[in-house]
Amino acid sequence: MWLLRQSVFGRRQFLAALGAAPAIHAADWKSDAFPNWSDDTVLRLLVDSPWARRKQVPLIWYKPADRPFTYKDVPGSEAGKPVSPPTPGGAGPIGGVGVPKQTLPNQADLIIRWSSALPVRQARALYKQRDEKLEAGRIPELVGTKPETYVLEIFGLPAIMAHVGADAVEAKFAETAWLRARNGPARKPVRVEANVQGLTMSVMIHFSRTPAITPDAREVECFADGDIFQIKERFKLGAMRYGGALEI
Repeated sequence: MWLLRQSVFGRRQFLAALGAAPAIHAADWKSDAFPNWSDDTVLRLLVDSPWARRKQVPLIWYKPADRPFTYKDVPGSEAGKPVSPPTPGGAGPIGGVGVPKQTLPNQADLIIRWSSALPVRQARALYKQRDEKLEAGRIPELVGTKPETYVLEIFGLPAIMAHVGADAVEAKFAETAWLRARNGPARKPVRVEANVQGLTMSVMIHFSRTPAITPDAREVECFADGDIFQIKERFKLGAMRYGGALEI
C-alpha cells in the first residue's frame, strides 16, 4: 500500500506516490460512492485532489541574522558529517531502532491538504481499515465526527526542522500562518500541532470555523512561513463541493 498508517506517508511511499501521478488521474471519487473507493481513488484524494495540493519548495537554511545554518546549529552533529533528524521514542521510519543519517536537504516535496474535509477523512479511514484488516463496521468510527476547526495539514517537511523541539515549530506557524477567504479578513490559527515520524514532519494548523467560509467566497488562500521556507496556496471552493455541500 502507498500510505503509512492513519495520517501520513513514509518518505519513500510519498515519493512513489508523486511518481505515480499519471496513473492516479484515472481514479475518481465521483465514479463510486464511499466506501466503494479503489486504492487509487484513496491515494488521489490524499495527494492530488481539490483538497490536496502537491508543492515543491526550496529550503534555505539561514538563521534570522542572515547567518548560514551550519552543523553547529544542530545538537549532536559534527563538521563534515550528516545530521540525524529527531524521532519520537527512538523509533526509526518503519518502527525499528535508529534512523538513517541525512544531510540538510535543499528542497521539500510537500502535500498541503484540508484534513478536516470529509472526503479526506473518509480516504484515511478506508486506508486504515484495509491496511489493518479491520471490520468494515469500524469505518464510521475511523471517519469520526466533523472537526470543530478547519484543519490545514502541511506534510513532507524534513524532521530536522524540529531539532529545537516541536513546540518551537508550532510557535512559529502559530505566529506566521493565516487563512483568508476571498476579499475577507485573515484569520490566525487557534492551535498548531507538529508531529515527527521518521524523516518527515507534518504540521496541522487549526483555524476557527467562525465565521464560516461559504461558497460565495469562491476561493480560500493560506500562507505559512517556516523560516527556511514559505508557502502560499489558493484553493477553489467550487471544486471542493462534496455530497452537494462545501467541504473544507
